[in-house]
Amino acid sequence: MSATADRYREPHPPDSAPQRLLLLCPSTRLVREAVAAGFAVRVLADASLPPDSPASADCPDDGVPPGTPVDLVDLTDETALTEAIEAAVRVHGTQRLLAFAGTAALPAVAKTAARLDVTPNPVDAARLLGEPAAMRALLNGSRHSYVPAAQARTAQELPAAVEEIGAPVTVRTLPPSAQSAACRSEPAGERSYLVEQYLEGPEYGVVTLTVDGMHRVVGVVALHGAWHPSSHLFPAPLGERDEAEARAIATELLDLAGYEFGYAYTVVVLTADGPRVVRSRADYPDEPLASLIELATGFSAEAELVQALAGKPVNVPTADRYAAVASYRLPVGRLLSVSGLESVSELPGVHRVHFPYASGDDIPGHGGGEDGYVLLSAESTQEAAETVTAAARLLRAEVSRRPDHI
Repeated sequence: MSATADRYREPHPPDSAPQRLLLLCPSTRLVREAVAAGFAVRVLADASLPPDSPASADCPDDGVPPGTPVDLVDLTDETALTEAIEAAVRVHGTQRLLAFAGTAALPAVAKTAARLDVTPNPVDAARLLGEPAAMRALLNGSRHSYVPAAQARTAQELPAAVEEIGAPVTVRTLPPSAQSAACRSEPAGERSYLVEQYLEGPEYGVVTLTVDGMHRVVGVVALHGAWHPSSHLFPAPLGERDEAEARAIATELLDLAGYEFGYAYTVVVLTADGPRVVRSRADYPDEPLASLIELATGFSAEAELVQALAGKPVNVPTADRYAAVASYRLPVGRLLSVSGLESVSELPGVHRVHFPYASGDDIPGHGGGEDGYVLLSAESTQEAAETVTAAARLLRAEVSRRPDHI
């Protein structure tokens, strides 16, 4: 921060002036909602994105409203990120920072926002939710959702950690921030791991909106395997007791982390021994899951968040239909041809067909590229299942397996 900038900084607005928001990596839809509600919005976007598209992938072509300042910053540069947030607060009078697309857990964001008092959440809240080892330690320490776990500081320590927990296990690679804390003496670039007891049972995603420390469950999504092997469904067709347990364990985690404001998405496995949290993060779920709730209920996540910021009551949506996402996962190789996409789009209840590849494209391995999907609505779970089956039957993709993937 330069002396010149401090000398000529803008004064904080009086109570009657629009509240000044700094939105870090928001969707353009959220920016438009906040501006329309009368907030004075400033956007801090990833420098790798075009200046007119600071949004996440849900609406990249719409742009922000005219006159909305957009600052670009390298999210991997902690010093630059800290300085950008400080400038927004001290020079431009930002009163509240909201971070999206996983940026709330970045140390520079959490620490700077807490130091400048522009966030209602404790400095560690987003990290305790989103960082696997921190979340597991928090839950195990409280005996909520206890899962045996061990940490391996290097790949060489993995066998001992697996033996300690006992197969079968789930192994998670820890993010750099957790690695540096766990293995300060290890060489740069060395990975560390969290080894957990494998949890067997159906998975459900619990979406919550927290305002002033009060957690409201927006909805529960049945994930792959809980309803259909390749599809998600909202609302989840759960019994009253199972849904209550999934909701309770998700909100207990938020309490333990001290989460005070914002969306959270928590994945819960309903095991034979009760519900267990698999993972969580301080954000709304990504597409296409984000569209499920809106399609089934009319709930707008962005509009509701802005209403909460304005101090208005939070509305919990009610579903009047089912919404499902059926995924297409292609084998590794080169796509030679694809057919049936138009036929799929014409099926009853289909709202969107997303297929990210064209003939001639290379299909990367799992995690290296997008999955295609079909978004649909239906009056019943049976109708939804029939449409999912029909969509799978109609789509035909021919993939040439490359020798190095055989």
